[in-house]
Amino acid sequence: MMAKRLRPFLMSTAMAVAVALPGAGFAETLADTLVKAYQTSPTLQAARAALRATDERLPQAESAKKIQSQLSASANAFAVSDDDYVQIPDYYNAALEASLLVYDHGQTAAAIESARMSIAAARADLLDVEQQVLYAAVSSYMDVRQAVEFLQIARNDVQVLEEQRRAINNRFDVGEVTRTDVSLTEAQLQSSRAQLADAEGNLQTARQAYLAAVGTLPGDLEPPPPTPDLTKTVRDAVAIGLRSNPQIISAQFAERGAIADFDRALAAKGPTVSVSGSYGYQGYNRYQGYDRMIGQVGVSGSLPLTTGGNLDSVVRQAQQVVDQRKSQLQAAGRNVTQNVNAAWIQLDVAKATILANQRQLDASRIAYEGVVEEARLGARSTLDVLNSNQDRLQAEAEVVRSHRNEYVAAYAVLQAMGLLTAEHLKLGVQDYDPNVYFNQVRNGPRGGYDTSAVDRVRARWQQ
Repeated sequence: MMAKRLRPFLMSTAMAVAVALPGAGFAETLADTLVKAYQTSPTLQAARAALRATDERLPQAESAKKIQSQLSASANAFAVSDDDYVQIPDYYNAALEASLLVYDHGQTAAAIESARMSIAAARADLLDVEQQVLYAAVSSYMDVRQAVEFLQIARNDVQVLEEQRRAINNRFDVGEVTRTDVSLTEAQLQSSRAQLADAEGNLQTARQAYLAAVGTLPGDLEPPPPTPDLTKTVRDAVAIGLRSNPQIISAQFAERGAIADFDRALAAKGPTVSVSGSYGYQGYNRYQGYDRMIGQVGVSGSLPLTTGGNLDSVVRQAQQVVDQRKSQLQAAGRNVTQNVNAAWIQLDVAKATILANQRQLDASRIAYEGVVEEARLGARSTLDVLNSNQDRLQAEAEVVRSHRNEYVAAYAVLQAMGLLTAEHLKLGVQDYDPNVYFNQVRNGPRGGYDTSAVDRVRARWQQ
């Protein structure tokens, strides 16, 4: 019974969960938890909306090279007075106006490239958020299971000490032990009850953290599957991280986008040429004047000469942003390297402590049984028994903790490598496809928005 409880990653803890969580439903796997987190996380939904908003930068940038048109109309009336009478002429104008940018020294091309790089960086940022959401789900899953194990250990401890108190009281009644032995046992029992209350509170805290990460309270959590496959060496893991970690990818595209913005700032110092035309109606003095249709076509160009230093300042600013993005890319590389190594070290430590803690537990259990037997023979004191019991309980807790740390550290390595995604984990869930919205808006279609959603949000704030 004890051995089964001390192998939480190999044997089921359904009985412990049922005790701690009465009314729990079907057993929930880690895959179920990850799917729920992926499908319901508001953090992930917000990141997807942010990406869709960034997608709109491309049609906005490309709109500059497309025909711009508008309808215009005006009506004017004014009084003209001379010596004999007052005349009130009136004018009417209505026209369709259109213009097309022919040449802008590369400004539009640079703006389009900047938009594309921003979209690519935002897609990488979305993957980073996805990794954070899934890692939080894994951590909360394992924290709940650990809290359940700790709670069971605390309950068992209270049961053991209650048995010891009854035995000590019986021995006191026949004069085998003193009042001090009774008090020591009673004090340890009350301390264990306090630890039990603390364990119950920690379980509720872990359940609330699970709710925040996954969206529902946990039920009966099954033992997790084996830890994910990783590379053989930390060097290989770092190499993958430097290629695949979304923070690296985002920083790379941000640097390229900054270069495009710099090119755009330089291009703003060059000439622009556009053609324009209009066709419309013009009316004058409806009683005595005329009505006519007028059309016109023109070509216009401009070249900035002096701007008070504004354009030069914009270029210098863009150059500094390029330097900033370059340094941020280097910093991202260092962070990824550090995170992979740190997670790998934690994984190695956890693996090493599992074996040591298991051996410590086996030894402490034997020692406890021996001390109890020796105490019955009068060779050990009550304090020795209580101390040995605490050593055994601490060893049990460390075994549970080291298994939890190993599992979470393995997923931390996967996250640092950039592989903690729904696609890589093969969760069997419909992946979010950023190309769907991107393809819908890339050509700048008219409409495509729903004002009712905004109206509902506005109404909530106006109540």
